[in-house]
Amino acid sequence: MFRFFVAVCTAVMPALAASGAEANSPTPNPGDTGTPSAAADIPLVTSSPFQKLPEWLQIHGQIRGRFEVPSGTALNNTTSADEYLSRIRVDFGIKPTSWLRFFAQTQDARISGYPVSPAPNTVYNPLDLRQGYIELGGAVTHGVSVRFGRQEMAFGGERLIGPADWGMSRTFDAVDMSVVEGKTKVDLFAGSSVLIDPNRFDRHKPGEHFYGAYGSIKQFGPRLTIEPYLLFKQTLLVKSETSVLGDGLVTSPGVRALGKLPMGFDYIAEVVVQRGSYSADKVSATGESYVFGWTVPGYGFAPRFSAEYNYASGDAALKDGSRNTFDQFYPSNHSYYGMFDQFGWKNMKNFRTGYDCTASKKLKIRGDFNEFYVATVQDSLYNSAGSSMVLNRKATSTHIGTALGATVMYQWTKVWKVGAGYTHLFAGNFLIQSNAGFGYSYPYVTFVGSF
Repeated sequence: MFRFFVAVCTAVMPALAASGAEANSPTPNPGDTGTPSAAADIPLVTSSPFQKLPEWLQIHGQIRGRFEVPSGTALNNTTSADEYLSRIRVDFGIKPTSWLRFFAQTQDARISGYPVSPAPNTVYNPLDLRQGYIELGGAVTHGVSVRFGRQEMAFGGERLIGPADWGMSRTFDAVDMSVVEGKTKVDLFAGSSVLIDPNRFDRHKPGEHFYGAYGSIKQFGPRLTIEPYLLFKQTLLVKSETSVLGDGLVTSPGVRALGKLPMGFDYIAEVVVQRGSYSADKVSATGESYVFGWTVPGYGFAPRFSAEYNYASGDAALKDGSRNTFDQFYPSNHSYYGMFDQFGWKNMKNFRTGYDCTASKKLKIRGDFNEFYVATVQDSLYNSAGSSMVLNRKATSTHIGTALGATVMYQWTKVWKVGAGYTHLFAGNFLIQSNAGFGYSYPYVTFVGSF
């Protein structure tokens, strides 16, 4: 831990001192984008310090560093590691006309201090092309636009499709057509998730494709937005519960509703039903999420209290020809199920209460209390990527654990943003009975510079 804070002081303070020279730099977009990772990262600025560049040429970038000392990794040991994660992005945009845009983004992500060598692709990927696409149209209130190539995709609350920007960050090789008419928008898309490979050029994940339509109707009712959607996920050569090899096709119709009520109350509700086939098995699964919030009126720092319930079904029976495990697709889980990014929206029940506020124009504070349960012990506990972490069908308790966490983010200058956070998971009886009762701790300090 001592080495951790020494490294923080050594690396962050020079950067902050140098940032004073940027006081007159263009202002980045400081607003919360509404995405799960917005509390931790800065969006790339829309203006450039390269003032002499022509208007049709855009160059932006982002430098992000994070020092962290996680312990209890994979919930099965007490080992801790002092890690530093760096991520550098450079954007190039060419917009010769109002209806045509070319965009490319390079990214270099590395880690030092990782306890295992080589480090996995979730934290390490040297210089590669993260995005590269062509956009036609660019309609805002009326018309059609099409974007095709390697790109970020984010819909709704990003519980099913999002970049997951806290980590390496996900992109897709896809085509996305947006149709806009006033306050109504529909996206029609098809693509594949990009598989990160530190040893070669990143490519899309073979044998896995998704398709869908995502709609948004603003002011559907008084201060109400409705987002209906229909998603499809196709997976080739998968095994059923009885080891029959075949293809899978999951259909996921869902709806998300969000709005505001009088006296500072707000709400979000999302329900997804999944049907289809997974080789010889029939798919029948559900996912639900409900958030209710209250921003206390009359205070300039906008104190907000919130309560949340999340549910995703699990498979309670083996070899019955029915697959009931909810598929979370490609989510941005950070900040939804604990800031430590250990659990996914899959065979889980989660109760959360939280508090957040804007203590000043530059300072944001957030605190969370989470209770986690598996929906059924006959299925696995899954991590944020959707992979099995713990399986114990003999467990007598479904309680995974209790988590407490807090984060602060401060806009130091117009370019630099700094923050820190700490989360701890207190192991519940399910983990204790599964010999994974060490809990998990995650302290970190981060800085982000956008130019």
